[in-house]
Amino acid sequence: MEIMSPQTFEDPSTNEEVLEDDDDEGFISFDSSKIPTYTVMLEEATREKCKTIIICDGLEATDFAKSHLPLVGSQPIGKLVKQTQLDKSEVEIWGLQYKEPEPSWFFQINDETLLCTCSPTISSEDFSLFTKTVITSFNSTMAVVVLTVSAITNYKRDDQATCTEAPLIRTLANSAYNSNGFVKNIRLEQPNILGGVAAGILTVCDIRQIPAVACVAFSSTLDADVVNGFTTFLRSVECTQQLLISPTRRFPARDKCTKTGNLYI
Repeated sequence: MEIMSPQTFEDPSTNEEVLEDDDDEGFISFDSSKIPTYTVMLEEATREKCKTIIICDGLEATDFAKSHLPLVGSQPIGKLVKQTQLDKSEVEIWGLQYKEPEPSWFFQINDETLLCTCSPTISSEDFSLFTKTVITSFNSTMAVVVLTVSAITNYKRDDQATCTEAPLIRTLANSAYNSNGFVKNIRLEQPNILGGVAAGILTVCDIRQIPAVACVAFSSTLDADVVNGFTTFLRSVECTQQLLISPTRRFPARDKCTKTGNLYI
């Protein structure tokens, strides 16, 4: 049996040899200074005035928000970007493909309400850092509302013989949120769980005692029933019930700040 010895590479920043990890499939491990960070690029005055932030996780939820919520304009007023010290020259030396992470965008709904559309290229490793950055960038007195869409096949129920028809609207709130009748009546049942950015937002808000509630639509597409479900949910939440939600599209579903990219499931 032929035994392969670990390869060594030269770090372009220090000219020192770096030993390749056994299980990294050719990727180079850098020191902790290369750990990425997230930065909110939004005016401080806007953040201070914000009392409610609606966070959309996924392309379908973003489509709903940008098409049906009463946005001040179709263009974003700020963004949340991922920053890392790994530059293009290093990537080119290692022979890897470099791609700038897509930002998450902030839109104005009114003076006290903002919309945040999450980047479709957030990796699972960044969920915790991303959600913490979003929540800690605003006042702890605000309320948080999360909209997300999941495939109907992800929904689990005890009665397996009964066919589940899409869409199916369910909610999940943290301990700081005072649930009303509608939110209580359609709570997400066990053994279903909420994952991804939505779960991270609820967790961070729970730790900081910020009221937060999420609405998940189990469906494969953004159809009229999903739009009606999100609309009914938002009108039942105290901090969003006054919003004038349009039953028809206000703006094109995609604009120049929305790009296609890798989706992480």
